[in-house]
Amino acid sequence: MKKTLLRLLLQPFSFVYGAMVGLRNNLYDRGILKSRSFGIPLISVGNVTVGGTGKTPHVEYLIELLKERFSLAVLSRGYGRRTRGFRYVASDDTNETAGDEPLQIKLKYPDVVVAVDGSRVRGTGRLLRDHPKLELVLLDDAFQHRRIAVSLHIVLSGYSRPAPLDSLLPVGRLRDKASSLHRADLIVISKCPDGLDEESRAAHARLFDAYGKPLYFGRLRACAIQSAFGKCRKFDSRRLLAVAGIANPDMFFSMVEQLYPRANIERLEFEDHHDFSERDAALIASKAASRLVITTEKDAVRLRRHIGRSLTERFADKVFTIPVKAEIDDSHSFNQHIIDHVIRKSKTNG
Repeated sequence: MKKTLLRLLLQPFSFVYGAMVGLRNNLYDRGILKSRSFGIPLISVGNVTVGGTGKTPHVEYLIELLKERFSLAVLSRGYGRRTRGFRYVASDDTNETAGDEPLQIKLKYPDVVVAVDGSRVRGTGRLLRDHPKLELVLLDDAFQHRRIAVSLHIVLSGYSRPAPLDSLLPVGRLRDKASSLHRADLIVISKCPDGLDEESRAAHARLFDAYGKPLYFGRLRACAIQSAFGKCRKFDSRRLLAVAGIANPDMFFSMVEQLYPRANIERLEFEDHHDFSERDAALIASKAASRLVITTEKDAVRLRRHIGRSLTERFADKVFTIPVKAEIDDSHSFNQHIIDHVIRKSKTNG
């Protein structure tokens, strides 16, 4: 009853928001507002909802697919950083200077050029001036950034909350109308459960039939546990503190519980992109007095700046992450679609 009443109260705000989004998209669709084109393939990994679809693992998937064959760079907004304008991400940056997701990517792929800029047009232009041999740019979360003419839009929709069934902000989690999926080139239903049966697959596929785009199903797969800060302590799973400051953390907590069903696990949850304060770090350290800490890669990036300050080197020795990687069903078709696009677009522009 309370939820229904709240939705009714928020509905006018959702209507106004939808009207503004629709007007903006219409101006771009009619060519009144212009998109800036560049002479190389630009591949965006985005969504139409607020967080939680796994964009960063899918950007990393594309890096793994393309980095040996093409000269590429990654450009992100750098959400949560306290710097402004264009900035190259360095391995000794913090989440405050670079944002957690770009820094996570840079730490994992130190040889890849990673940059942040709130303006994708300005950022792409700077990358091409500084690196004239670049063959493509991967744009993190640029589906709504229509000032730049993206050549291939990969749009993610979470399995548990399909975009066509969601509502616009603030009633739901849509930051763009579901009808905007017509602009996608590939749609990925992300975070699917293992063993997805054909009936469930077909039911989800029908939700996206109206958009007429190639549809793929995928999931996030846990990789081998790693020491978060390069320490060498042996992992002991008997007593764990699971720490998460991400959108929809239940998947992470469930993953920990499935991996370590006999462990005594305490959960500690923060909001998405939470910028851990010294007080937060002290709380984590106190709760981890007799436990090892297990967290996400993104959270470890945000805790990293506290090592040697409010968190001791000894504490750093007991922090571990569960890296995740994106898996795509029918990956051969998906991969070939992307590679063919890069080759075709490069020849067209060349």
